[in-house]
Amino acid sequence: MTGKAKILIVDDNPNNRLAIRTILKGIDAELHEADNGFDALTMAIETEYALVLLDVQMPEMDGYEVCEQLRADARTADTPVIFLTAAYKENSDKRRGYSAGATDYLTKPLDDHILKAKVHVFLRLYWQYQQLQENNAALALAASVFESQQGIVISNADNIIVRVNKAFSEMTSYSAEEAIGKNPSILKSGRHDTDFYRAMWQSIHNLGAWQGEIWNRRKNGEIYPEWLSITPVKNNGVITHYIGTMTDITEYKSAEAQIHQLAFYDSLTGLPNRRLLLERLQHGIEMCVRDNKLMTVMMLDLDNFKPVNDSLGHLAGDELLQQVARRLLDCLRTADMIARLGGDEFTVLLENITHADDAAHVAENIITALSKPFYLVLEHKEVGIGVSIGISVYGQHGTTPQLLMDHADAALYKAKDSGRNCFAYFSEDLTIAARSRIELESRLRGVIEREELLVYYQPQVDIATDKIIGAEALIRWQQPVEGFTSPGQFIGFAEETGLIDIIGAWILREACRQGRQWLDAGLPPLVLAVNVSPHQFRHSNIISLVADVLNDTRFPAHCLELELTESGLMDNQDKTRFILDNLRQLGVHIAIDDFGTGYSSLAYLKHFPITTLKIDKSFIDDIPYQQDDMAIASTIIAMGHILGFKILAEGVETPEQLAFLLEKGCDNYQGYIKSKPVPAHEFVRLLRDQQRDG
Repeated sequence: MTGKAKILIVDDNPNNRLAIRTILKGIDAELHEADNGFDALTMAIETEYALVLLDVQMPEMDGYEVCEQLRADARTADTPVIFLTAAYKENSDKRRGYSAGATDYLTKPLDDHILKAKVHVFLRLYWQYQQLQENNAALALAASVFESQQGIVISNADNIIVRVNKAFSEMTSYSAEEAIGKNPSILKSGRHDTDFYRAMWQSIHNLGAWQGEIWNRRKNGEIYPEWLSITPVKNNGVITHYIGTMTDITEYKSAEAQIHQLAFYDSLTGLPNRRLLLERLQHGIEMCVRDNKLMTVMMLDLDNFKPVNDSLGHLAGDELLQQVARRLLDCLRTADMIARLGGDEFTVLLENITHADDAAHVAENIITALSKPFYLVLEHKEVGIGVSIGISVYGQHGTTPQLLMDHADAALYKAKDSGRNCFAYFSEDLTIAARSRIELESRLRGVIEREELLVYYQPQVDIATDKIIGAEALIRWQQPVEGFTSPGQFIGFAEETGLIDIIGAWILREACRQGRQWLDAGLPPLVLAVNVSPHQFRHSNIISLVADVLNDTRFPAHCLELELTESGLMDNQDKTRFILDNLRQLGVHIAIDDFGTGYSSLAYLKHFPITTLKIDKSFIDDIPYQQDDMAIASTIIAMGHILGFKILAEGVETPEQLAFLLEKGCDNYQGYIKSKPVPAHEFVRLLRDQQRDG
């Protein structure tokens, strides 16, 4: 072997080629350049290259096609190719690139250390491969060549091992006696699937060789990485043997992992550093654009860290930062990212959140967690710090990584000016709204414990007899919660925060308890209707809840009707059918509330075990003045009866509306014409009056 190894740099951008040349300055190899795929193929055929550094995106002929052409030509089939691709396209490029024959991948911007390390390895492997080729040529003349530093295994045409060298035994722990007669699959690690090995053998038979990185298993079970080359030996065109040469690259992989750790992670806390944060932030922005997602950036700065660091020393400060990092990780979802930018500055990236003020909840949790004392083992001392947090929201406060970071940083200073140990959004309006929302949620969580909730009952009336046959249970509070002007706002907020599950369970239990009490007092049996929110229906175990409540209160199941909205019914229809079937088996009735405002059809509802349809108030309000509403109400009544449903009209307020519904055969109604929702004792008075009137 004479002369230097040659490396071909292929990139249509001269600045990129210059950057690579600069990084590889001092490498013991000749650097050649091509600015397009056609020239690269010509040069690769005319010159033997130890390595090709190939850009993916090029005009006329891209990197994939170049690589496929190289692999298709026997003269260049074994030339290692490292694709250079943008970080944000790494995963998709890798899949396509490896299919085209790529040996390895590097992402832009290139890391000097990683590029140099990989080039050194491939140059070493190139010279080793050159040496191996010479050794194979002289194998018949010099048996000593077989005992090289590389592991060598020779198998017959049936892939049964017939000979191994000493390096193979040292590497795998299998002696020659243990290996001969076995299939090389004894080395399989289990980390590669069948597609990997299928592609390997296709390359061996179609291209005349295969080489690449593979994970194998030693005799003692240890899994290790190796660089493996497999070449078939032919006699008169027929394969008689396979020669495999292997190099243990454990040290290289370890060095590569260390380089990656140093390049992308903070050495003190193990958290991602600024470089990895910016890459993740850019990727998050792309997801926001593609999927209309919401993302926030939170800048954190520790309050009172400097006095601790100055008074107790840097070792104590480092220990404190490590403890802070662990607490921050405990406050976040696994999908969230926490990075250390340096000193006592941290950044949190919250992706795929529902509301902009979700970040406020996370900020409150972080503030609470970091307000608790830290015990420093080195100093045997307890210290207290705090944290100030600035928040920026993608879209509202910027659409680039730098703007989001800058605005979160500006919001951080706003939080510090507000007294520290608090959070602030870049927008003052958002800060006020988020803090108000957190306060409202806190107050809402206590309404049950403080016994501020009440159940009101609105009579449901048989339209033919004008007799009360049931009631809808509706939630009210004794002292309205500040910020809510109607029950609808109250319930809507509870659904957004997930508190509707607790409140929904409470009103169900309270209504059944009250119904049992009325039965025990001798009042006639009534059907009590209780609303179930879509959130409660989807996310709580409603079947178990209803069964437990009925068992605990002894309220008859046939006297309970659960009201669902159309949207809640149509989501995940298989699961909905399963839940409704189980509820009907308990004996409970099912009603569809506000029918006509959703997207379900009457014909489709027959697939569910429904007993009652409630015509939405919006279709009743303008009767008899709006012909469209009258037609819709008539149709719902007629078709509902055909399908076997009871029909109840909501919001009946005038004699004209009642007369129309009676004429059309509506079964039941509720509305102010009979009674508004009233407390339990007033509802009892209505029932007593009805009994007295006969």
